[in-house]
Amino acid sequence: MRPTIVLLALLLTTSIAAADYGAPLALPGAETAADPAVIEVDGTYYLYVTSSYVDIECWASEDLVQWRYEGVAWAQAPAGAWNDQDVWAPEVHTDGESFYLYYAANMMIGVARADAPTGPFSDVYDHPFVGGGYGGVNGLAIDAHVFRDDDDRLYFYFAGYQPFSVVRVARMSDMVTIDGEPATLVKPGIVNWELFVTEAPWIVKHDGVYYLMYSGYGADRVNYAVGYATADDPLGPFAEYADNPILYKDVVAGFYGPGHNGTLVDPDGALQIVYHTKVAPTIGWDRQIRINQLCFTAAGRMYVGFDGCTQTDEDDDDTVDDDAADDDVAPVDDDEDDEDDDDGCGC
Repeated sequence: MRPTIVLLALLLTTSIAAADYGAPLALPGAETAADPAVIEVDGTYYLYVTSSYVDIECWASEDLVQWRYEGVAWAQAPAGAWNDQDVWAPEVHTDGESFYLYYAANMMIGVARADAPTGPFSDVYDHPFVGGGYGGVNGLAIDAHVFRDDDDRLYFYFAGYQPFSVVRVARMSDMVTIDGEPATLVKPGIVNWELFVTEAPWIVKHDGVYYLMYSGYGADRVNYAVGYATADDPLGPFAEYADNPILYKDVVAGFYGPGHNGTLVDPDGALQIVYHTKVAPTIGWDRQIRINQLCFTAAGRMYVGFDGCTQTDEDDDDTVDDDAADDDVAPVDDDEDDEDDDDGCGC
């Protein structure tokens, strides 16, 4: 039995390592970059990331390969302001007239407005948009995501704490107004791949089904990963995919802690997932941005197409990949010291 087990382990390792993850993006001037979000405007893609933790910077590209620095889109708030530090997870949307930046600061969410995707963005309110007693949330809130449905209705997704991070949603009456009380959609499984964290929500609508993508485990860890849940309505209820996560570490290939994703449509019309990975396998906030193809099988299974959208629902490799995913991210195998992690958030 031992030779068989060793051979199986080698086959699993070879199968995983064969994936073509591609190179991280080269972003001029960025020492670290995480929590990416991209908006396309008139053929130009604008990328916003967590970088300095005090302001929000922007990069632009026409081909998603060559990027140029566009400067600071949202400047650091004055010392003592509610949003003066711990700034991360920016995301920009437009209503066709103005551009709106949603971001986390001091574990609450703000919203700012500008006339151009490069800014300068000015805060709409002198207080949080969501969190700290605003937007129906008395506690903490991070990782904002705005989804506009085909009927133009707006939905605001974010990560709240109860006490662990959970994915929540509320209706929006416009780009800067929450309409009603938030509802909880996804909670961490504690003993599964998510551990104590479900955060970084992002909605993709495919064939009438709402795919709620989210990250789990902790963004400073190699086991950070992405899963999804599906629903027939943007307000849920959402059912988690049984074989989560769909994007996870590959230590052999030096592919650590992939997570906090967004999506975009590339110049050829293909759906892409943009996300960050860790640079090193140690605990820390050293991260970089990657883009790969995001795919669906005929039956609607979502997967990351590192080698293109080639999988089918009858693909024998699915079983191998799912087993490898479960083994890769099992919390019981994690020897990282939890005391080094401040809060497990996706900062």
